[in-house]
Amino acid sequence: MTDLMLLTRDLHEQVFDHYLNEEFLVNQMEQLESSGERDGSVDIYWLSMSRIMELALLCAGNYADFGQIRETGDIIANPRHTEVHIDGTWEPVRVKRYERMSEQFIDYAPPGTNVREWLRDNTHLVQVKGPLIPYLYDMLKGADTLSESYLSSVYLRMQKIPETMTFVMQGQMMDPNYPLSGVIPEEKEFVEANLCRYDRKKFHQIGMDIGRLLKDENYCSSFLKRKLRKILHRPRPVV
Repeated sequence: MTDLMLLTRDLHEQVFDHYLNEEFLVNQMEQLESSGERDGSVDIYWLSMSRIMELALLCAGNYADFGQIRETGDIIANPRHTEVHIDGTWEPVRVKRYERMSEQFIDYAPPGTNVREWLRDNTHLVQVKGPLIPYLYDMLKGADTLSESYLSSVYLRMQKIPETMTFVMQGQMMDPNYPLSGVIPEEKEFVEANLCRYDRKKFHQIGMDIGRLLKDENYCSSFLKRKLRKILHRPRPVV
């Protein structure tokens, strides 16, 4: 249990830190994936992964609320690792996240060739690692360990992030600093309803449940599926 306890401690200590970003979240996820504890403590493993999801939603929601569109997209939509496989070659080329492919592959295409057309006709894309939040959600859902109500809450918050991002982008067309520049009182309620405004409530609740499970393996967390327990009936004595 040591690795999971260390991860829980690290998350608790760094959740308020300004280093809460995609790199930190991926690092925590990969540490947990390689912890080797899954078989021995399934419930705690997936609750720990849920805490990372909670931080990822918080991080992406904050990005969206403050109009950091590229950072929001990186966590919710942009693959973390994509490769281009060129016909007739063995070595794939990793796509640079923030560079146009037509610029990145200009030296790969024959001189005088339209790079976009060359890419279309001579290469194919392979997504090696998907965007963080959808990747985490697919893992949590596929684990068949977490409650449907919790997974539903995760999904709804996932859907709200791109909606908020679109809302903020529309506002920034009129005001580049929207919504940080402030809104008139009459519009405040409307604006707040379209922002994420996520918090750490579930993150801390899951952490408390992990602590209880560490003390009592029979503790029933509301974030977990309820497990049917077999009730053993003693045979009645024959009279």
